[in-house]
Amino acid sequence: MKIAYIILAHNSPEQLARLIYKLNTDYVSFFIHIDKKTDSQIYSQIYSKFNKFANVFFVKRYNSEWGSFNAVRASLEGIKSIVETGTYFDYVIHLSGQDYLIKSTSEICKFLQENKGKEFIEYFPLPYSKWKKGGFRRIEYWHIRWKDEYFCIPEEREFKSPISSLLYSLLILILPKRKLPEGFTFYGGSAFWCLTGECVKYINDFVKQNPKFVNRFNYTSLADELFYQIVILNSPFKDKVVNDNMRYIDWGDEVEAYHPKVLDKNDFEKISESEKLFARKFDQNKDSDILNMIDEMILLNK
Repeated sequence: MKIAYIILAHNSPEQLARLIYKLNTDYVSFFIHIDKKTDSQIYSQIYSKFNKFANVFFVKRYNSEWGSFNAVRASLEGIKSIVETGTYFDYVIHLSGQDYLIKSTSEICKFLQENKGKEFIEYFPLPYSKWKKGGFRRIEYWHIRWKDEYFCIPEEREFKSPISSLLYSLLILILPKRKLPEGFTFYGGSAFWCLTGECVKYINDFVKQNPKFVNRFNYTSLADELFYQIVILNSPFKDKVVNDNMRYIDWGDEVEAYHPKVLDKNDFEKISESEKLFARKFDQNKDSDILNMIDEMILLNK
Protein backbone atom coordinates (compact mmCIF):
# COMPACT_ATOMS: atom_id res chain seq x y z
CA MET A 1 0.00 0.00 0.00
CA LYS A 2 1.63 3.22 -1.19
CA ILE A 3 0.11 6.51 -0.01
CA ALA A 4 0.79 10.07 -1.17
CA TYR A 5 -0.19 13.05 0.95
CA ILE A 6 -0.85 16.45 -0.58
CA ILE A 7 -0.53 18.99 2.22
CA LEU A 8 -1.45 22.64 1.82
CA ALA A 9 0.14 24.81 4.51
CA HIS A 10 0.76 28.49 5.09
CA ASN A 11 2.18 28.87 8.59
CA SER A 12 3.23 27.05 11.78
CA PRO A 13 6.24 25.06 10.52
CA GLU A 14 6.45 23.19 13.83
CA GLN A 15 2.89 21.91 13.48
CA LEU A 16 3.43 20.91 9.85
CA ALA A 17 6.63 19.08 10.81
CA ARG A 18 4.79 17.27 13.59
CA LEU A 19 2.15 16.08 11.13
CA ILE A 20 4.74 14.86 8.62
CA TYR A 21 6.83 13.06 11.23
CA LYS A 22 3.75 11.28 12.57
CA LEU A 23 2.64 10.15 9.11
CA ASN A 24 6.07 9.27 7.78
CA THR A 25 6.63 5.60 6.98
CA ASP A 26 8.45 3.63 4.29
CA TYR A 27 5.36 3.53 2.07
CA VAL A 28 4.31 7.21 2.03
CA SER A 29 5.39 10.32 0.16
CA PHE A 30 4.54 13.96 0.78
CA PHE A 31 3.80 16.70 -1.74
CA ILE A 32 3.90 19.99 0.10
CA HIS A 33 2.43 23.29 -1.04
CA ILE A 34 3.48 26.33 0.96
CA ASP A 35 1.32 29.37 0.27
CA LYS A 36 3.15 31.99 -1.79
CA LYS A 37 2.17 34.66 0.76
CA THR A 38 4.01 32.80 3.50
CA ASP A 39 6.87 34.75 5.04
CA SER A 40 10.18 33.78 3.39
CA GLN A 41 11.74 32.86 6.75
CA ILE A 42 8.92 30.45 7.52
CA TYR A 43 9.20 28.92 4.05
CA SER A 44 12.96 28.53 4.43
CA GLN A 45 12.47 26.91 7.82
CA ILE A 46 10.07 24.34 6.37
CA TYR A 47 12.13 23.76 3.23
CA SER A 48 15.44 23.30 5.04
CA LYS A 49 13.84 20.81 7.44
CA PHE A 50 12.55 18.49 4.71
CA ASN A 51 14.31 19.18 1.41
CA LYS A 52 16.75 16.30 1.99
CA PHE A 53 13.99 13.80 2.66
CA ALA A 54 13.76 11.48 -0.35
CA ASN A 55 9.98 11.18 0.05
CA VAL A 56 9.16 14.87 0.52
CA PHE A 57 8.54 17.07 -2.54
CA PHE A 58 7.74 20.77 -2.71
CA VAL A 59 5.30 21.78 -5.45
CA LYS A 60 4.84 25.01 -7.38
CA ARG A 61 3.52 27.71 -5.07
CA TYR A 62 0.34 29.76 -5.49
CA ASN A 63 -1.11 32.68 -3.62
CA SER A 64 -3.93 30.45 -2.42
CA GLU A 65 -6.02 33.14 -0.79
CA TRP A 66 -8.97 31.78 1.16
CA GLY A 67 -11.97 31.28 -1.10
CA SER A 68 -10.04 31.66 -4.35
CA PHE A 69 -9.57 29.06 -7.07
CA ASN A 70 -5.83 29.05 -6.36
CA ALA A 71 -6.52 26.74 -3.43
CA VAL A 72 -7.67 24.19 -6.02
CA ARG A 73 -4.76 25.01 -8.33
CA ALA A 74 -2.40 24.28 -5.43
CA SER A 75 -3.85 20.81 -4.87
CA LEU A 76 -3.94 20.20 -8.64
CA GLU A 77 -0.23 21.03 -8.69
CA GLY A 78 0.24 18.32 -6.08
CA ILE A 79 -1.72 15.87 -8.24
CA LYS A 80 0.35 16.80 -11.29
CA SER A 81 3.59 16.26 -9.36
CA ILE A 82 2.38 12.87 -8.12
CA VAL A 83 1.49 11.68 -11.62
CA GLU A 84 4.79 12.95 -13.03
CA THR A 85 6.81 10.89 -10.56
CA GLY A 86 5.71 7.80 -12.48
CA THR A 87 5.16 6.04 -9.15
CA TYR A 88 1.85 4.30 -8.62
CA PHE A 89 0.15 5.30 -5.39
CA ASP A 90 -2.81 3.28 -4.17
CA TYR A 91 -4.25 6.35 -2.46
CA VAL A 92 -3.73 10.10 -2.46
CA ILE A 93 -4.91 11.99 0.63
CA HIS A 94 -5.46 15.74 0.65
CA LEU A 95 -4.71 17.42 3.99
CA SER A 96 -4.11 20.91 5.31
CA GLY A 97 -1.24 21.80 7.62
CA GLN A 98 -3.81 22.07 10.42
CA ASP A 99 -5.07 18.49 10.09
CA TYR A 100 -3.86 15.67 12.29
CA LEU A 101 -4.20 11.90 12.24
CA ILE A 102 -6.47 10.33 14.85
CA LYS A 103 -5.72 6.77 13.80
CA SER A 104 -2.26 5.21 13.68
CA THR A 105 -0.47 4.90 10.34
CA SER A 106 -0.99 1.12 10.46
CA GLU A 107 -4.73 1.62 11.01
CA ILE A 108 -4.90 4.12 8.14
CA CYS A 109 -3.13 1.64 5.87
CA LYS A 110 -5.39 -1.22 7.00
CA PHE A 111 -8.54 0.84 6.40
CA LEU A 112 -7.45 1.77 2.88
CA GLN A 113 -6.47 -1.82 2.11
CA GLU A 114 -9.88 -3.07 3.24
CA ASN A 115 -11.62 -0.41 1.15
CA LYS A 116 -9.34 -0.50 -1.86
CA GLY A 117 -10.95 0.94 -4.96
CA LYS A 118 -13.34 3.26 -3.10
CA GLU A 119 -13.18 7.04 -3.39
CA PHE A 120 -13.73 9.01 -0.17
CA ILE A 121 -15.10 12.51 -0.66
CA GLU A 122 -18.02 14.31 0.96
CA TYR A 123 -20.67 15.46 -1.50
CA PHE A 124 -24.21 16.74 -1.76
CA PRO A 125 -26.17 17.86 -4.82
CA LEU A 126 -26.82 21.53 -5.47
CA PRO A 127 -28.98 23.35 -4.57
CA TYR A 128 -27.92 22.83 -0.94
CA SER A 129 -30.13 24.48 1.66
CA LYS A 130 -27.29 25.54 3.98
CA TRP A 131 -25.48 27.57 1.28
CA LYS A 132 -26.63 30.97 0.01
CA LYS A 133 -28.85 30.61 -3.05
CA GLY A 134 -28.34 26.86 -2.80
CA GLY A 135 -24.64 27.21 -3.63
CA PHE A 136 -25.16 28.50 -7.17
CA ARG A 137 -24.19 31.99 -5.99
CA ARG A 138 -20.67 30.61 -5.71
CA ILE A 139 -20.58 29.66 -9.40
CA GLU A 140 -22.94 32.07 -11.18
CA TYR A 141 -21.75 35.29 -9.53
CA TRP A 142 -18.39 36.96 -10.12
CA HIS A 143 -16.25 36.87 -6.97
CA ILE A 144 -13.46 39.39 -7.37
CA ARG A 145 -10.86 40.57 -4.86
CA TRP A 146 -9.17 43.92 -5.43
CA LYS A 147 -6.71 45.16 -2.82
CA ASP A 148 -8.62 44.76 0.45
CA GLU A 149 -12.06 44.78 -1.16
CA TYR A 150 -14.28 41.85 -2.08
CA PHE A 151 -16.83 42.20 -4.89
CA CYS A 152 -19.67 39.75 -5.45
CA ILE A 153 -21.33 40.68 -8.73
CA PRO A 154 -24.24 41.24 -9.44
CA GLU A 155 -25.00 41.39 -5.71
CA GLU A 156 -25.75 44.93 -4.57
CA ARG A 157 -23.70 46.39 -1.71
CA GLU A 158 -22.19 49.62 -0.43
CA PHE A 159 -18.53 50.57 0.02
CA LYS A 160 -16.85 53.15 2.23
CA SER A 161 -14.39 54.04 -0.49
CA PRO A 162 -15.81 56.13 -3.40
CA ILE A 163 -13.30 54.51 -5.76
CA SER A 164 -14.40 51.01 -4.78
CA SER A 165 -18.05 52.03 -5.10
CA LEU A 166 -17.46 53.44 -8.60
CA LEU A 167 -15.48 50.38 -9.68
CA TYR A 168 -18.21 48.10 -8.39
CA SER A 169 -20.88 50.02 -10.30
CA LEU A 170 -18.87 49.70 -13.49
CA LEU A 171 -18.31 45.98 -12.98
CA ILE A 172 -22.03 45.38 -12.49
CA LEU A 173 -22.66 47.07 -15.83
CA ILE A 174 -20.13 45.04 -17.80
CA LEU A 175 -20.29 41.63 -16.07
CA PRO A 176 -23.52 39.66 -16.59
CA LYS A 177 -24.55 36.78 -14.39
CA ARG A 178 -22.36 33.82 -15.34
CA LYS A 179 -23.66 30.77 -17.18
CA LEU A 180 -23.13 27.36 -15.64
CA PRO A 181 -20.87 24.88 -17.48
CA GLU A 182 -23.04 22.69 -19.66
CA GLY A 183 -23.37 18.95 -19.36
CA PHE A 184 -22.60 18.68 -15.66
CA THR A 185 -24.61 17.89 -12.55
CA PHE A 186 -23.46 20.15 -9.72
CA TYR A 187 -22.27 19.10 -6.29
CA GLY A 188 -20.56 20.60 -3.28
CA GLY A 189 -18.84 19.26 -0.19
CA SER A 190 -15.69 19.30 1.90
CA ALA A 191 -12.43 20.52 0.39
CA PHE A 192 -10.56 17.45 1.64
CA TRP A 193 -10.61 13.94 0.23
CA CYS A 194 -8.97 10.51 -0.05
CA LEU A 195 -8.85 9.20 -3.63
CA THR A 196 -7.37 6.23 -5.46
CA GLY A 197 -4.35 6.61 -7.69
CA GLU A 198 -6.57 5.81 -10.69
CA CYS A 199 -9.00 8.59 -9.83
CA VAL A 200 -6.19 11.09 -9.30
CA LYS A 201 -4.72 10.23 -12.71
CA TYR A 202 -8.18 10.71 -14.24
CA ILE A 203 -8.40 14.18 -12.64
CA ASN A 204 -4.95 15.10 -13.95
CA ASP A 205 -5.89 14.00 -17.49
CA PHE A 206 -9.26 15.77 -17.25
CA VAL A 207 -7.61 19.04 -16.24
CA LYS A 208 -5.16 18.85 -19.15
CA GLN A 209 -7.91 18.02 -21.65
CA ASN A 210 -10.49 20.54 -20.41
CA PRO A 211 -8.74 23.88 -19.78
CA LYS A 212 -11.90 25.86 -20.55
CA PHE A 213 -13.84 24.00 -17.85
CA VAL A 214 -11.01 24.48 -15.35
CA ASN A 215 -10.61 28.19 -16.08
CA ARG A 216 -14.36 28.64 -15.63
CA PHE A 217 -13.73 28.26 -11.90
CA ASN A 218 -11.73 31.45 -11.78
CA TYR A 219 -13.71 34.09 -9.88
CA THR A 220 -15.88 31.50 -8.17
CA SER A 221 -16.20 31.45 -4.39
CA LEU A 222 -14.81 28.57 -2.34
CA ALA A 223 -14.12 26.53 -5.44
CA ASP A 224 -12.32 23.90 -3.34
CA GLU A 225 -15.76 22.90 -2.03
CA LEU A 226 -17.07 22.41 -5.56
CA PHE A 227 -14.42 21.50 -8.10
CA TYR A 228 -13.50 17.95 -7.12
CA GLN A 229 -17.08 16.98 -6.34
CA ILE A 230 -18.25 18.15 -9.77
CA VAL A 231 -15.40 16.44 -11.63
CA ILE A 232 -15.58 13.12 -9.76
CA LEU A 233 -19.38 12.83 -9.50
CA ASN A 234 -19.60 13.39 -13.27
CA SER A 235 -16.90 10.80 -14.00
CA PRO A 236 -16.68 7.01 -14.41
CA PHE A 237 -15.67 6.92 -10.72
CA LYS A 238 -19.07 8.12 -9.53
CA ASP A 239 -20.31 4.67 -8.51
CA LYS A 240 -17.18 4.06 -6.41
CA VAL A 241 -17.61 7.17 -4.28
CA VAL A 242 -18.24 6.86 -0.55
CA ASN A 243 -19.89 10.02 0.77
CA ASP A 244 -17.33 10.55 3.54
CA ASN A 245 -14.07 12.50 3.67
CA MET A 246 -12.91 10.53 6.74
CA ARG A 247 -12.44 13.73 8.78
CA TYR A 248 -13.73 14.63 12.21
CA ILE A 249 -14.77 18.28 11.86
CA ASP A 250 -16.88 20.44 14.15
CA TRP A 251 -18.75 23.10 12.18
CA GLY A 252 -20.66 24.38 15.18
CA ASP A 253 -24.29 25.44 14.97
CA GLU A 254 -24.04 28.09 12.25
CA VAL A 255 -26.16 27.55 9.15
CA GLU A 256 -23.36 28.55 6.79
CA ALA A 257 -20.12 28.43 8.76
CA TYR A 258 -17.07 29.29 6.67
CA HIS A 259 -14.50 27.95 9.11
CA PRO A 260 -14.69 24.89 11.36
CA LYS A 261 -14.04 25.12 15.07
CA VAL A 262 -10.42 25.01 16.22
CA LEU A 263 -10.33 21.82 18.28
CA ASP A 264 -8.90 21.79 21.79
CA LYS A 265 -8.52 19.42 24.73
CA ASN A 266 -12.22 19.74 25.53
CA ASP A 267 -12.91 17.96 22.24
CA PHE A 268 -10.71 14.97 23.03
CA GLU A 269 -13.49 12.59 24.05
CA LYS A 270 -15.42 13.13 20.82
CA ILE A 271 -12.24 12.81 18.78
CA SER A 272 -11.24 9.58 20.53
CA GLU A 273 -14.69 8.08 19.86
CA SER A 274 -14.63 9.00 16.17
CA GLU A 275 -14.20 6.36 13.47
CA LYS A 276 -12.57 8.90 11.16
CA LEU A 277 -8.93 8.77 10.11
CA PHE A 278 -8.12 12.46 10.55
CA ALA A 279 -9.43 15.51 12.35
CA ARG A 280 -9.29 19.24 11.69
CA LYS A 281 -8.54 21.83 12.53
CA PHE A 282 -5.86 22.31 15.17
CA ASP A 283 -3.69 25.23 16.21
CA GLN A 284 -0.88 24.24 18.53
CA ASN A 285 -0.20 27.88 19.34
CA LYS A 286 -3.67 28.03 20.92
CA ASP A 287 -3.78 24.54 22.38
CA SER A 288 -0.98 22.01 21.96
CA ASP A 289 -2.41 19.80 24.73
CA ILE A 290 -4.96 18.27 22.36
CA LEU A 291 -2.22 17.07 19.99
CA ASN A 292 -0.23 15.67 22.92
CA MET A 293 -3.34 13.86 24.15
CA ILE A 294 -3.93 12.34 20.70
CA ASP A 295 -0.29 11.19 20.55
CA GLU A 296 -0.25 9.71 24.04
CA MET A 297 -3.77 8.32 24.44
CA ILE A 298 -4.81 7.38 20.90
CA LEU A 299 -1.81 6.83 18.64
CA LEU A 300 0.47 5.15 21.18
CA ASN A 301 -2.24 2.76 22.29
CA LYS A 302 -2.82 1.36 18.81
